[in-house]
This record gives sequence, structure tokens and C-alpha cells, in this order.
Amino acid sequence: VDIPSVTTNMYQISADDIGTHIIVEASPADKDDGLTGSVVGELGPFELDPMTRRNLDNTLGRGHGQFAVSLARPMDDQGPAASAPPGRKDRKDFNIYITADQVRVVPLDELGAERTHREATAEYTAEYPRVIIHALDSVRFELTLSGQKTYTMIAESRAARDAIALTLRCFHAKRFVPMSDVVEAVLPPQPQMQGHTVVDKRLDMSIMIERLVMELNKNMVAKELADKVLRNANAENKQLQEQLMESISGCTDVIVGLQMQFADGSPSVQQDPADLRTQLQQLESQNDALRRQIADETRTREDLRRARLAAEEAKPLLQQLLEERESLKARLAELASRESTAMRQDQADQSHALELKRLRQDVEKLHNQKERLRSQLLDKEKEKQELQDNFFYVKGQLDKWQMRVAQDADGDGAFKELERHNTTISNAMSERTRYAARLESCLREQEKEKVYHEQQVERLMQAHARILEEKDRAQRDVQRLSKMYRESVNQLQSEAGLGGQDAFAADQADQTLGASAPADPEEVARIRESLKQATDAIRAKEAEN
Repeated sequence: VDIPSVTTNMYQISADDIGTHIIVEASPADKDDGLTGSVVGELGPFELDPMTRRNLDNTLGRGHGQFAVSLARPMDDQGPAASAPPGRKDRKDFNIYITADQVRVVPLDELGAERTHREATAEYTAEYPRVIIHALDSVRFELTLSGQKTYTMIAESRAARDAIALTLRCFHAKRFVPMSDVVEAVLPPQPQMQGHTVVDKRLDMSIMIERLVMELNKNMVAKELADKVLRNANAENKQLQEQLMESISGCTDVIVGLQMQFADGSPSVQQDPADLRTQLQQLESQNDALRRQIADETRTREDLRRARLAAEEAKPLLQQLLEERESLKARLAELASRESTAMRQDQADQSHALELKRLRQDVEKLHNQKERLRSQLLDKEKEKQELQDNFFYVKGQLDKWQMRVAQDADGDGAFKELERHNTTISNAMSERTRYAARLESCLREQEKEKVYHEQQVERLMQAHARILEEKDRAQRDVQRLSKMYRESVNQLQSEAGLGGQDAFAADQADQTLGASAPADPEEVARIRESLKQATDAIRAKEAEN
């Protein structure tokens, strides 16, 4: 694709070049010196710098962006450097607000305040609004809101201009570009191999792994909360037991003291029986409350013990899920490496295809040259045949004339005529010899050219056969990788079907914490219910796929 508006040897890289290669072709300017040919260089692919990418992600996450720009005057003969008028480089003339629904251009006054009554707004349509980046200037761009409204503006920097263009294009693409086209561009359909159909499930695997990781993080947070609640409950239980023992010991001391006083019958302590009955009733009510509290604590302790046992029973399952997560990570890394290998193989296949195309062009060119030489050889053969025919005709005429001269021996004019014809014959013979020598030299040259071109054709055929062998080997590698990928997917599906729940894992520290502290049974039941729902959702998605 030719880059428009590039008429010099300078070109500014911009957001339009992200993910592309730029090919530069150079040829001699002065061909009178005998210099011919051309040189081709390739640059790319170009990527967005990390800071601009981070700013773009933040803007898209917020759903809106604001950019301050200046108004550019029309370019005269001063070139791209004269983008901003003198004394106005730091002054901003407009604020551009880009959201997911529209684009607003608000002019600013001398003090930098917005004049909202003069703002221009454009909703997203199939063609507008759009940003056209200048090919020779690093900060200049055109913002077209409609067919009648266009602004030529200057951004603060190259990064700011690229951020404006990418933000507007991303929001525009979200509105008008279907997700199916994006998925097809990112993961193109794989060609069908002979004998079986290759199904690319990398996107489904990525979605499933992402959902499993999110569910795992959610469950780990719930587990940490359950562990924290369990630790608090254990601490409160311990404190209540200590308080209960103190209360029991105090009541026991009071009762023992009263019994000793009644047993001794000491007259020094005189109390009203009604007061004693009241105190006894209070002590009995306290004892009943303490018994109920002890019963509640016993039930709580029993529940915690059962929760601890359930956590101990779930410990092997957590270990198994951790191992499954590690195996999934290893398989994902292997698939990524295979994908990179496949990409490199595709690049090699493309280069081989280009080389094969060039070799085919050379073969066609040599074939055309061979046909042209063959036609020249046929012309030479015709010319040789004409010379032979002329020679035989002259020889026949000479024989006739000699017979006529022999019959008429008295005439002197006959001898002169004979001498003239002999001279003509000698000249014809010398001309024939000269043409025969030229024909032989032409035939030798044509034979040399034929041998040379046959050698070139042989080399090209060998190179073609070698490229075909490499292509077959690459196809076998792709088939082998597809088979391994299909076996991995089938194994994952079988493991997911036998497990009865989604695969999730925990870190080693969380696993140690889960082994040391029991989980709440309600939390465990809720986690299992969420895992069951996630399993059903994944199975439904696999059925749809």
C-alpha cells in the first residue's frame, strides 16, 4: 500500500503505522553515470510505546478523555516547522472531549476559559468523526467532525497526537466494528488438513482459564475471610471459657463459704433467710445462665471441630487442584511456545512462497527467452535453406551454360560470358561460405545459451523441490502440533468431567493457612455451590462451541 502525501525522503512515524511494516525503495538519481537497479529496506513492525499505551488504557477504562490542542494556520512555503504561529506555541485554543458516545470540541478564550456556547459536537457514525495524521509533521493532524466541519490542529507532542487518534478510533471501533471481525482478525480460521479438520480452541481455553483464575481469586478471598472469622471465633471462645471458669470458681467459693457457715452454726454471722433465699435464687439463675452458655460454647466448639475436619478432608482436593493449575499453566506456556513456533513457521512459509514466486518468474522469463532463441534459430534455418536453394539454382544455370558453350565453341563472347558467370559463381561461393560461418557461430552461441539456461532451470527445479520438501515438513509439524493440542484439550475436558467441579488452585501460603485453620462449613458449601455453577457455565459454553 503506497503512503499518500510522501514526496520527499522524510516520513514521520505515527499511530497509523502501529503493527505495520514500512518498505523503502531507493534507486540512483542520476542514471547517466551507468548506475542501475534499486535497493529495498524494511522497517517494523512498529509498536506503541509503554507510556502512551498505559495512558490509552486508562482513558478507555474511564470511558472519556480530555485533550488540549492549538489551532494551526494553513501551511505556506515555510514547511512543517511553521505549524504554530510565533508567540502562540504555549497557548491552547481548544479542548477536545472524547467519550464513548460523542466527540466535543470546545473553544477557549484568551484566559483559557471554555466558551461552551460555541462548542461543536459530533456523534459517532460510520464515517465520522475521524482523525487524519499529517505525514510530514509530528504534531499536526486534522479532526473531521462531518463533511462540512474540519479542524486543523496542533497537539502538545507526538504522543498526545497519537493518543487523540487512538482514543477516537477505539471508541469508534467499539461502536461500529463487530466483535466477530476482531476475533477473526486476531485468531484467523485455520486451514483444513487432509483427513481431518483442525479446530482452534485457543480463545475458548483463554476465556476458561481467565474465568477460572477470577473464580479462584474470589474463592481465596472468601477463604481468607472464613479463616479470619474462625480465628476470631476461637479467640472469643477461649475468652468466654476463661470468664466461665472464673464465674464458676467464684460461685463455688461463695457456696462453700455459706455451707461452712451453716455447718459451724456460728452466731457471729446473722443474715435474713429471705436474703439468703434471694441470693440462692440469683446464684441458681447465674448457674443456669452459665450452663446454657457452656452448652452454646460446646455446640460452637463441635461445629468448629466439624468445620476443621471438613477442611482437612478438602486439603487433598486443594492439593490436587493446585497441581492441575500448575499443569494448566505449563500447558498454556507450551501452547504459547508452539504458537510462536507456528508463527515463525508461517513467516518462513511466506518467505519461501515469495522465493518460490520469484523463482517461478525467473523460470517464465527464461522460458520466454528460450522461445525467442528458438524462433531466431528457425529464422536462421530458413535463411540457410534459401542460400542452399540459391546455390543449387546457380549451379544448375552454370551447368546449362557450360553445355551451351561446349556446343557453340566458335564464339568469343561465349568465353567472356563464361568467365563472368564463373566470377559470379565464385562470389556466390564466398558469400555462401561467409553466411555458413555466421550460421555456425550463431548455432554455437545458441547452443551455449541453451546449455546455460537448462542449467539455470535445473537449479530452479532443485530449489523448488527443496522448498516443497520444507513445506511438506512444515505441514507435518502443524499436523503433529494440532494432534497434540487436540489431545490436550480432550484430556482437560475429561479431567473436568471426572472431577465434577471446576479446577482452581491456591498458593502454597494459602494452602498452609487452610491446613492450620478450619474453614466455615457455610463458606465451604457456598464455595462448592459457586464452583458447581461455574462448572455448569463452562460445560454450556463448551456445548455451544
